[in-house]
Amino acid sequence: MNLEHLYIDELIALREEARQSKNYKLSDDIRDFLDSKHIFVFDTPNQQVVYHRTTGSREDLINELKKEQRAQKLFDAWLYSVNKTLKAS
Repeated sequence: MNLEHLYIDELIALREEARQSKNYKLSDDIRDFLDSKHIFVFDTPNQQVVYHRTTGSREDLINELKKEQRAQKLFDAWLYSVNKTLKAS
């Protein structure tokens, strides 16, 4: 068992508890600590999404995710046009 991972998992769970109880100061402090370890936590309405990285900042990750999202939208648009063309033939 990797104790560092257990420690990180406990911090992530503690952060979620703090967020749910509206202790935003503690939640932000834990998030900032995790950021320093290249573990980036993002909140959604229903859960936390956690990214484990080896390098880079939160901003680097956000930019990468935006780039992937744009690529996915372009691909989806291309696939839609191909399907529409095939159906018209």
